[in-house]
Amino acid sequence: MLAVAVFLAYLLAIAIIAYYGAKRTKTVADFVAASGQLGFWTYCLLMIGSVFSGMTLIGVAGLAFTTGYANVWERIIGPPFAIAFGTILIGYKLFNLKEKNGILTIQDYLAYRYNDPKVIRILAGLISAVTCFVYLIGQYTAIGVVSYVVLGIPYWMGAVIAAVIVVAYVMSGGMFSTAWTTFLQSILMLFGIYITVPFIIAWVGGFEGMNQALLMLPEMQNATRGVAEDFMFAKYLSKPFAPASVPLAGWVYNITLFGITVPLGLMVAPHIVNNMLTFRKIEYTRWGPLVMYVIGFSAIFLTSLAGIAARVAWAEGMIDIPNLTLGSVEVKWSDMAYPTIASRALPYWLFVLLLPTILAGVMSTTDRLILTAANNISYDVLKNALGKNLSESSLKKINMLVVPLIGFGSLAIALFPQNLLAWFIWAALSLMTNCFFFPIMLGLYWKRMNKHAARLSMVAGFVVTLLTFAIYGKTIFIAGIPVYSVLPGFIASLAFAVVVSLLWTEKS
Repeated sequence: MLAVAVFLAYLLAIAIIAYYGAKRTKTVADFVAASGQLGFWTYCLLMIGSVFSGMTLIGVAGLAFTTGYANVWERIIGPPFAIAFGTILIGYKLFNLKEKNGILTIQDYLAYRYNDPKVIRILAGLISAVTCFVYLIGQYTAIGVVSYVVLGIPYWMGAVIAAVIVVAYVMSGGMFSTAWTTFLQSILMLFGIYITVPFIIAWVGGFEGMNQALLMLPEMQNATRGVAEDFMFAKYLSKPFAPASVPLAGWVYNITLFGITVPLGLMVAPHIVNNMLTFRKIEYTRWGPLVMYVIGFSAIFLTSLAGIAARVAWAEGMIDIPNLTLGSVEVKWSDMAYPTIASRALPYWLFVLLLPTILAGVMSTTDRLILTAANNISYDVLKNALGKNLSESSLKKINMLVVPLIGFGSLAIALFPQNLLAWFIWAALSLMTNCFFFPIMLGLYWKRMNKHAARLSMVAGFVVTLLTFAIYGKTIFIAGIPVYSVLPGFIASLAFAVVVSLLWTEKS
């Protein structure tokens, strides 16, 4: 009953905040970018909430359960790096441009920078909508997981309930509702992480005891404890990375996944760049990055420790991680690590706080993704690129159709969960990196970059990335070394951006 009461209280708080956000929303600028009027802490927590999602609270813990410290790079140069340096490198440069030119979205900027109001806006808008759609699948997976563990309701039901709630308040209030609800959600998320993880670590013997147990895990585990895949990384759990020949945990794989995909993809992700157009004063780019990095790093690292603690507890027989059947193969559902160990390690009154903690983390990203994808179609493509003479009331009606289409369409795919939530997120980030990084960053810092190069860089990055994943899956091998599949698209996007800029001038 207490868990249900906490769940209902959380939903009520979100509903009240969303209602006032809807009342504050009067214009298209309000709906799309809060008219650039967000304060310091609202902006910082919006950024944190937009990247620390199901990937952080479920996916990162699941990754730590699988590979231990071998992917510590994720925690150091991943989401915290992206939002901190994104604000410095992109938000600072865009501030004066948005004030002078009425820029509300990244597509607005690209159209202005490259003097290309139609083609590049349509390309960027459609690619953005696709990547946000893929990203959303992972968020619903996280919601379903925690609803099942904490409330005991079916996975699908938890995901559906959350989808209905988020779709409703995004339709009504746009960015103001999204930013204000994210403010509360980020506070709940951070509070929950900071409170629950120390209890979890203490339950497995404290930090030192946990690390000692981690060192002995390769000897403790045997084939009767699970399937062979569960032990692939056992001997690397206590190391900062594995040899180059090892997928996921190897140092080469780490560079391509956690050195390129995660930090660069998040830095230029459309919903993150659009956030950088919402803050009120340029002075926020001074201390905001430091605040975001310190808070972000501490939260994501603690979540990783919860996953490592779950691996130790599972190996010692203290908890049992549920199985997930993928085709004919049964594997450990590593994304269940954090909520599963929390259910055993925490007092019940504290365990129920995990529900709003994870829901807050997931929904704070879900709403931002839905809003971004909807604006891509209604504001960027229909109104601006295709030149439709749409009134503000017409745009609102279009969003009433587009928001639920995106929200519930991605939900339908999420009802069939995968083993590691992080793979969904990384696939979306691969597309974001290879489609947007060079058109945005070279557009801001290299005068020679032109619209032809930007267009072809986007198309090449998108096509090559999709083909690579379709043909090889998430891993390719170069001279026998496993590399994350982002690399071919990254090279193609860079090559087209630089070569075309040098050979094809604006006059041609």
